[in-house]
Amino acid sequence: MREVRVKALILALGLVMIGGGAAGGQTLLSLYELERGARPAALGGAFTGLADDAYALVYNPAGLAFLERASAHALVESRFGKAVYGSIVAGGRNLGVGVVFVSVTDIPWRDENNQPVQTGSFTFTQVGLTVAGGISLADLPLGAGFGALQNLALGLRAKILTVSTLPEGSGAGFSLEPALFYKLDNLGNLGGLRIGVVIENLLGLRVSYGSGHSESFPVGVRLGASLSPVPGTVIAADIEANGTLHLGGEYKLANAQLVRFGVQQLAVRGGILLNPAVVQASLGFGARIRGGLQIDYTLLTHTELPLTHRLEVVYRFGFQSFLCLALGRPCPAPEEEIVLAPPPPEEELPPPPDDPPPSDEDEEECPSDDPTVDCEDDPFWP
Repeated sequence: MREVRVKALILALGLVMIGGGAAGGQTLLSLYELERGARPAALGGAFTGLADDAYALVYNPAGLAFLERASAHALVESRFGKAVYGSIVAGGRNLGVGVVFVSVTDIPWRDENNQPVQTGSFTFTQVGLTVAGGISLADLPLGAGFGALQNLALGLRAKILTVSTLPEGSGAGFSLEPALFYKLDNLGNLGGLRIGVVIENLLGLRVSYGSGHSESFPVGVRLGASLSPVPGTVIAADIEANGTLHLGGEYKLANAQLVRFGVQQLAVRGGILLNPAVVQASLGFGARIRGGLQIDYTLLTHTELPLTHRLEVVYRFGFQSFLCLALGRPCPAPEEEIVLAPPPPEEELPPPPDDPPPSDEDEEECPSDDPTVDCEDDPFWP
């Protein structure tokens, strides 16, 4: 049964999975190992030290403490023609929630020797629910006395994983992950600096299956940092305890000509994920449209697997947090963003009026009663 489950995960996650150890002491391999979202994936997964949108929920929950605008993100994709993967993430100031799933259908019944054991097929599905919160020291009652530590935030994430397949391979588990996030918005010529750290799966309950087998969530540490050297540009890096390195960069462009066509901002992103088993490069684009709508696209490469196209739809709300809605309180508006207005249409100046033709009324009559004036022979008389 374990062999069948691992094969399904290979199809669903697109990762090379190596099992080992005694039963009951093995490490869980789940959809939480995938880089989430379109924008973070385009940055090579380097988002732990950036965490500036709702995907802070996934990469660093402490970053939720500093979000300026609530947003919701949704995507569905086909992975390698064998699995369906999708997620919905919503987050704002202090609170976020998300659901992710991967499903493989029509899996043939085979044993560890790849021999058919029964006619027909079965389905393998994993569903993950994530709830997270973050708060900065500045939000605490005595936060003003912390000085520079006001920019430090604490976060906590809870993850629930369910596995649905044959009775012997179905189960569920739970884990908790604490996090820290620190930001400096102004470093002179270096712009803003952000640093984050997450202790992955510090506490939790193992995933126990119907067969009696169980697996634990892998405990690890993920450290990240991001820097904005010039306005509109971000470079970011993450490193995991297992040696996996994530590198990414983003450039945002906004000008009046784009706004003329209803586009408030364009973004170009690139990244790479490096570890001994996988090298994955990524390229992405984003377009922010009037009315709060945003479209993000990412192309993911793999050394052994086909290309993956990821398209995500984002809606950016006109308030900071969902928490105020839940508590029935007025929601503060996000800080004003610099959005260029379209240039006014060039007005054509009216042509200068033509000189009116001379009329008889404009001509001065010769004074006939003045004997000193000879109107006919005087060359200076008009």
